[in-house]
Amino acid sequence: MKTCVILNPWAGRGAAGQRRPELEAALRAAGAEFDLVETHARGGATELTYQALDRGYDCVAAVGGDGTINEVVNGLVGGRERLGREAALGIVPLGTGSDFVKVLDGFVPNDIHGAVRRLAAGRTRPIDLGKITVESPAGEERRHFINGLGMGLDAQVAVESLKLTGLKGFAVYLMAIIRALGSYKANVMTVRFDEYEVRRRLLFASVASGRSQGGGFLMTPEAMIDDGLLDICIVEKLRLDQIIRYLPKLMEGTHTTLREVTMGRARSIEVLCANGIPVATDGEVVATHATRVRVEVQPGAVSLVA
Repeated sequence: MKTCVILNPWAGRGAAGQRRPELEAALRAAGAEFDLVETHARGGATELTYQALDRGYDCVAAVGGDGTINEVVNGLVGGRERLGREAALGIVPLGTGSDFVKVLDGFVPNDIHGAVRRLAAGRTRPIDLGKITVESPAGEERRHFINGLGMGLDAQVAVESLKLTGLKGFAVYLMAIIRALGSYKANVMTVRFDEYEVRRRLLFASVASGRSQGGGFLMTPEAMIDDGLLDICIVEKLRLDQIIRYLPKLMEGTHTTLREVTMGRARSIEVLCANGIPVATDGEVVATHATRVRVEVQPGAVSLVA
């Protein structure tokens, strides 16, 4: 399998770039046929994926975190539409949170050698993607996500995390949560899926194909990446003392039975908010004042090297 390895050197707060020699040595030792390129700007992995498809690579491997994987996924989907070419998705998880791989058996964040062995073996499986359309005063944006979509406080955490350049690992998310709690105001949101509708003041509404978001929070603990459905977690406005008390439950995935939490599963979801809400996909901020978000599942949309 001829593989284009796309390394985000800033992933993991720069740790991924420092491990490039180790990554290349592991790829050579595994006998992988590869070329390695680095991203140099936000969104760069998407353009590099287009180029890899145009050059006929069989696999494009994202080296970094969920944001890097997201960019490659959007390149694979966009390249299929623009060029009519396909490639499998490979992952070497070297990000700050690396939430998506936590749903994959045998994958361990920051494990270069395990990920390289999978790339060399080349076994693939089809997995689902989510497709979103976001409307805001800035216009309309469309993109795909592989793991999760946050709307509300959880997206505000992503906004705040971008400002924290001096921290690494879970400390980034913890400090971002503290800052987001100080700046975010719960808005009245309308969430529609299937025949169900929720309209109330919400802390956040999260839609996911994977189970973990935000560096280890099990928002949707029963989600599956290949069942043709998206899982939904809706949390009503909470007092600060409730948020502090419930955070451990959110990390363990035991929040689903709380009175203030609504869980669901659907093929399509619509979220409306007149005041505007922040939106983030796979940890990457898409909009800060979205008024309408439409989400739909795309079953088996990408082949994952697993």
